[in-house]
Amino acid sequence: MRIVAVAAASLLLAACSHIPFVSKAPPPAGKVVGIVEYDTGLARFSTVTGVYHQDMCSKAEPDARVHLSDKEMKAILAQADKSGFYQVKPDLTHWPDPSNRPPRCASFRLRIESGDRRNEVRWDCDADGSNAPPAEVAPVAELVRRTLHSRKEVQAMPWSSCQVK
Repeated sequence: MRIVAVAAASLLLAACSHIPFVSKAPPPAGKVVGIVEYDTGLARFSTVTGVYHQDMCSKAEPDARVHLSDKEMKAILAQADKSGFYQVKPDLTHWPDPSNRPPRCASFRLRIESGDRRNEVRWDCDADGSNAPPAEVAPVAELVRRTLHSRKEVQAMPWSSCQVK
């Protein structure tokens, strides 16, 4: 019975070896710790996975590996602080839907975590169909978008052939 228990414990440790050890120690110098997730309905990015995914509506490769630099992460986290992102209410969607809104309206999501501060905000396109982010999240959402679109990995992706209506 003791051999079975030791074997089971060894299997459990081996299965969990990929889970990082959580410690209260500060992160290593030069490494910015935070999470940024951005979803535009047609494109999604997460620092957790390091993947920028773009719906292509074709057979083209829809993913690019993107890892933000410390400088890029610091700029995004600083903008989130400066613009009050962590205090923005989570739901900025329009309800009820404006009657003149286009039938296919994009839904957006931006999640940022840094230390004990975190927020996830959702919004949709305006009544006129514009995809500009609301003023409450515009500074940080635009910085994330510009940062991603400035990356060579994202620029090298083919244009999406999805129909925008």
